[in-house]
Amino acid sequence: MKALFYVGLGMQLFGLTAVGLCFVSGIQNGDYGRIELLQLVLGSLVFYIGNYLKGRSAN
Repeated sequence: MKALFYVGLGMQLFGLTAVGLCFVSGIQNGDYGRIELLQLVLGSLVFYIGNYLKGRSAN
């Protein structure tokens, strides 16, 4: 179960990084395109899946 915790933590970090890069790209360009929107949605999804896995490993 310890490996599941670290997989979940890694997914959370990856998702948070993807969302952060999306915001920085949108600020620099002044507009959000389809790629940034996709990056935001997928990054959030990966973050929350990682959060679920990390929570599952605590039980």
